[in-house]
Amino acid sequence: MRVARRLTMIVAVAAVAAAASGCSDAPAPERSGQPVDQKEGERRDLAVEQVLAEMQAAARRGDRATVAGQQRELERLARGAPKSTTTSSARDPFQRLLDDFEFKRAPLFAQQITSAPDRHRLYVGVDGPTYCLLAPDARRSVVEQVYEPADRTLRAAGVTDLEFVLVALTERAARLEQALAIGRDGALRLTQRGRAC
Repeated sequence: MRVARRLTMIVAVAAVAAAASGCSDAPAPERSGQPVDQKEGERRDLAVEQVLAEMQAAARRGDRATVAGQQRELERLARGAPKSTTTSSARDPFQRLLDDFEFKRAPLFAQQITSAPDRHRLYVGVDGPTYCLLAPDARRSVVEQVYEPADRTLRAAGVTDLEFVLVALTERAARLEQALAIGRDGALRLTQRGRAC
């Protein structure tokens, strides 16, 4: 099984730091050899990681209100994120999907993907307790919102056999029997595990 590189989504803080501090229009100086936008990106990454950690801790406690609040915060951060201006140059449509996959974004907050080398099967790892706090209809909806556009994009490129398998995040290789939801042939369904979690 080939592991697609783990990526961290860069999210933006809604207010630009210079505006918040009342600085002039002049660009801020670089510090410690790193460009300002790189440091800002690092701060954004840390903000997302902190919110995710708090959301996951709340999910493990069964604290739905805090999870909902942290999800709203992640969505707020994501709304201010600069849109990527680069897309994959891979010739293979499935590889382009892997390269351009958006991590840690509403509605699914996927944290890891892996793929099988011999088929168009994509394992998408999410925090299990956080996902399972959602009502069953919401569990299905958040996966559909990611699966359906991916499936449409691949079908338009001639790839009709995408298998989108949602699993709880684990350090071991994901397996089909661990699936919480499976999307294939243009339709998504929750598995028994996904309905009962």
